[in-house]
Amino acid sequence: MKNVYDVHLHAAPSIFERWGDAEDTAEACQAAGMAGIVLKAHHGSTTELASHLNGKFDVDVFGGIVLNYFVGGLNPYAVDACCALGGKIVWLPTIHAAAHKPLGGFEFQQPKTGRIPTEGIRITAEEGLAAPMQEIFEILHGQNVILATGHVSKQEIKMLVKVVRDRRLAVKLLVNHAHFFTPALNSTDIEQLKGENIWFELSHLSQKIQATTPEKTAWLIKDHPDAKWVMVSDSGQRGNRAPEALKQFRDLLLGQGISPGQLEQMMTTSPREMLY
Repeated sequence: MKNVYDVHLHAAPSIFERWGDAEDTAEACQAAGMAGIVLKAHHGSTTELASHLNGKFDVDVFGGIVLNYFVGGLNPYAVDACCALGGKIVWLPTIHAAAHKPLGGFEFQQPKTGRIPTEGIRITAEEGLAAPMQEIFEILHGQNVILATGHVSKQEIKMLVKVVRDRRLAVKLLVNHAHFFTPALNSTDIEQLKGENIWFELSHLSQKIQATTPEKTAWLIKDHPDAKWVMVSDSGQRGNRAPEALKQFRDLLLGQGISPGQLEQMMTTSPREMLY
């Protein structure tokens, strides 16, 4: 795992049960020789935690903010603070996204919080992007801070990409777990979306919960070798630890005929290009 990045990791403190805390996670990834990790928390910000850990470990630790209702949803002020504090990723709504709501919860996803929103967050309105999203794009333009799609729908992602391209915004976009139940992108979608400053996550957790299969993931990579793929574990659940989860994913794809060179591209080169 030398020089590898994992840009989608969960750790305690969290509203969901995790196998260990952020320090445990950073220590394990450093011991494996990894170059960098990104900590994500559905309840809000990991920016401050990442900054603290960077003073204690050699592995680069990045954080950011997730725009669920816990931080006010599509909150430009939270985004502005994230950028000012050195955050690296702004995630659009995840468990509070309108597209996630029909999915309900999963057996590993029983939140400690008691308030469940009756209505999910949408990033679009009848006329296009919702007004707060316009402000968020203004804040992120030229900041070298990544906008990740969270659990929003395929249609919302396509609107985001269209706005970035039409307005020539200097914003990096990361499409989270492309094979998860949302956005559930197919080969045609990837063909429409791929291009400069667009990265696509391939998630080990999506395999574990049977949102997809290693075969389908390998087919997508082979169909679009020019897409900016980034392999992630999306780990942190009990029994699903870093860095073992990413190692398992690597071995699964090796077994599906993905070359060591392509794996290095997805685990080292592409995430490094995106992060720095």
